[in-house]
Amino acid sequence: MPVNASIAGDSAVVTHDGRPGYAAAEVSPASAQDFVTHCGVCVRDLRRSLRALYEAVGADAARPQAVARQFGLNKNLTWKIAKLLGQGDQLEAVANVPGAEGIGILLGAMEREGAPGAVVDAVRSDFDAFEAMMRSHAGDRATLDLLIDGMAQGSRALEVSRKLAFRGNSGVWGLQARVRSSLQVLAPTAGRSDRLDEVVAAGLHDILRLRPVQGWPIFRFHHYGIDEGGSARPREYIPIEPPSDADEPALIVRSFCSPPGAEVRSVRQGSDIRHELVDGPIGQRGAVSFVFGSIERGAFGRYADPASRDPEYGEVVAFVTLPTELVQMDVLVHRSMLHEFEPEFGVYGRPFGGFDTDAASREQFRLPIAGEIERLDLAKDSLDTEDLPERTELATMVVERGGWSLHDFVAFRATVPYPPMPSSVVMRYRLPAAPR
Repeated sequence: MPVNASIAGDSAVVTHDGRPGYAAAEVSPASAQDFVTHCGVCVRDLRRSLRALYEAVGADAARPQAVARQFGLNKNLTWKIAKLLGQGDQLEAVANVPGAEGIGILLGAMEREGAPGAVVDAVRSDFDAFEAMMRSHAGDRATLDLLIDGMAQGSRALEVSRKLAFRGNSGVWGLQARVRSSLQVLAPTAGRSDRLDEVVAAGLHDILRLRPVQGWPIFRFHHYGIDEGGSARPREYIPIEPPSDADEPALIVRSFCSPPGAEVRSVRQGSDIRHELVDGPIGQRGAVSFVFGSIERGAFGRYADPASRDPEYGEVVAFVTLPTELVQMDVLVHRSMLHEFEPEFGVYGRPFGGFDTDAASREQFRLPIAGEIERLDLAKDSLDTEDLPERTELATMVVERGGWSLHDFVAFRATVPYPPMPSSVVMRYRLPAAPR
């Protein structure tokens, strides 16, 4: 049975899960190869004929501004052609194929400067073939761009779609955040080497209201978890920063919120407390940032269940529940655990709203968004970034509150620009076997 501990602020989940997952996101040849091959051939042929055209008139594609002056062309058009001819990957080059009007202007200008008719006709023929491919597979250029976007790999996968979704969702829901941050500390529990303490500091930074909005849920705290026997047990959260008075929202880290008096509304629902955004000025003048966090001793097991035949994993999760420009996840791992911590990274859609702890069921909603996990040695490296310039200060306070020193830890960082909404950004690691 999976053992799940949902952590403060809907920001992190540690799950012991025996089911395999995290297969690499790949394009299925049966479903996509016809398009990939057809598109690649068309781009290759168009590039070849455009290079021949440039050579015929003595134009240097590597100097687009000079070409614009020489032939009286718009520099945006010549820059597009330069990028089209310079990129190695044929699918990536599609974004720089000009439209029919741009190709017509280019051919007309170069024909007037003496380009041979056969060379001009070759470009026109290859562009017509590209347009026919587009109509066959996509119908129009906008849909073709989305098809190409879905073929990309690594951190650039779905980049165009994610930016469009961010803008669209911001307008639809009337709010957005600049950064969704998650800082989590994993360290062995004092006196219980088979258990791990967990410290979470989760933030939403520069939330903007684009129209009057209130009641949007920001963070949620679960008061009950699951013990080792599978029974519900009360959670014992220790605040990272003691409240200044009895009216403070539960587990708020006030010194890292802005402005100092930024307010949220707390709503109790059964065994949970939910913090909601209240109404305020729209735009930059009403920007607010919130950080919530807690310490939980012996929160979950350190080792895999010896009776399990399948691999088991610990997971850290940042939930994306509003339009956000960037997710930054920092997991601070105690040096005594480094030999057993080999993180993996993935992004999952949440079509039903919740987080599916069953990895096999969840895998079908994995998005083809990949990224590298950066390792930072906190004995010499800073956690500060341009997006979160107070990161080291927050981490120092968090680990000292937990009873450690920042130098006791190594950080593992994952970032996702324009994460889809709703989604879960997951960093997981395989649980080791208990020492004999």
